Amino acid sequence: MPHRPTHSPLRLGLVLNRRVTSRVTPTLEPEAKNRMNQSMWRLLRSPWYLVTAGPWAAIMGMVLQPLIFFVAFFGFLTLLTLSTNSSVRISLELLLLPAICLIFLPILGLWFGYVERGRLWMLGFRDIPSAHVALPLRPFTVWLKTRYKEPASWRNVLAMVASAMFGIATMIVLFLEAATLFITVMLWTVTGALHQDIDTESLSQDPLVISWMAKRPLHADEWWIPALAFFGCLILFAYFNGLYSAITATVSKALLSPRPEEIERQVHQLTFSRARILDNFESERRRIERDLHDGVQQELVNLNLRLGMAEFELQMLEGQGVDITSAREQVVRAQEQMTHALQTLRNTVRGIYPAVLEDHGLRAALEELANNCMLPVHLHYTAADQLPNDIQRTAYYVANEAVTNALKHSTANTLWISASVMDGALTVEITDNGQGGADMSKGTGMSGLNERVQPLGGSVWVESPVGGPTTLYGRLPLSSQSPDSIDAAT
Repeated sequence: MPHRPTHSPLRLGLVLNRRVTSRVTPTLEPEAKNRMNQSMWRLLRSPWYLVTAGPWAAIMGMVLQPLIFFVAFFGFLTLLTLSTNSSVRISLELLLLPAICLIFLPILGLWFGYVERGRLWMLGFRDIPSAHVALPLRPFTVWLKTRYKEPASWRNVLAMVASAMFGIATMIVLFLEAATLFITVMLWTVTGALHQDIDTESLSQDPLVISWMAKRPLHADEWWIPALAFFGCLILFAYFNGLYSAITATVSKALLSPRPEEIERQVHQLTFSRARILDNFESERRRIERDLHDGVQQELVNLNLRLGMAEFELQMLEGQGVDITSAREQVVRAQEQMTHALQTLRNTVRGIYPAVLEDHGLRAALEELANNCMLPVHLHYTAADQLPNDIQRTAYYVANEAVTNALKHSTANTLWISASVMDGALTVEITDNGQGGADMSKGTGMSGLNERVQPLGGSVWVESPVGGPTTLYGRLPLSSQSPDSIDAAT
């Protein structure tokens, strides 16, 4: 019989780090790499930049940058003007415009942040999360007060001001590019017409028209110079626009992206939100367990007793000479099915939420699990007798699920269960001496375990080499930090 594998704290810590890294890295790296491949910076480094959508995305981003700001600004002025009919009041409001803008800037910046993220998405800077605290719109006063106190709101305002400054520069750049292309096209058209001996009297006979932008006269046989200049400007402007758009997008992304402390706060809020959902789920499970124990189970017991009484009455009829062979077979069969259903229900109730876990803690619950198992189970428990309720429930769920899987899918004849505390976390190990080679990605059991442990900041993984043994690890941190409440923030 194989010995139960043991791990030193150092080796187990390395296993934990390796498993956590291997579990997180494959899911994050392809996504991050995909975003990088689609960003404007990556496209600019590509030798095929000119034949991609990069130049068109860059010019669209440059056009939208001033457009977004001026639509918001002139829309605000229009609403301000339409809200009154008095010219005196209009003049007064225009004088107070800086103060009014200061009041509404955070709200306008919030809108700008959503729209600007759409422009950045077009330039390849995707999946920029919001740094704002998730709040319902009602009560509106709490929502508004929180938005004014958030640093993210004022970073949105700063991003809007930076976008306005970039927008002015963008309009100048676009005007100069359009003027340059227009001049080269005109020179190309005129010199081409002269080169083909076309009557250009309708254009002009003054050679200054042709040589206006040149240091020397431009002759008709040099028509290829403006043509080459036109295509050269197209290539130059394509790269310049891409570089300009990438710089402005990087600045906006830096201002709109959440800071590390804001990301940590959102992670804590999400973690504790999922933990509250898990608590509610556990409360509902306990209610179902009580209903099954006090309701359905008692009814099945009473029905089983009635079947026993019916069998007794059949025996009395048999003593009177009545043939009850067929009726007795039906009653006995019904009684056997009822006994099996009652036992199945008891096992289900015990698996949902064992009362011993609530009354005596995780050690007693694991001992009961080991005693009720059909295989020999060796329990090694060194953790505290009383742990946080959510930790106890989740650890028991992990152990129960692992034992159930071992009974169903492995050829093991012995199980080992270990529960210990290392590095501020409860570690549960369930090992069987089966054939190994388990592929946990094919079933739903592993995903169910992950859904149970992730709200507590935990992790689960499996080691199952071919030939065995198979070990399931569950790690649950015993300490966690709660996020700042919204009331404290406001």
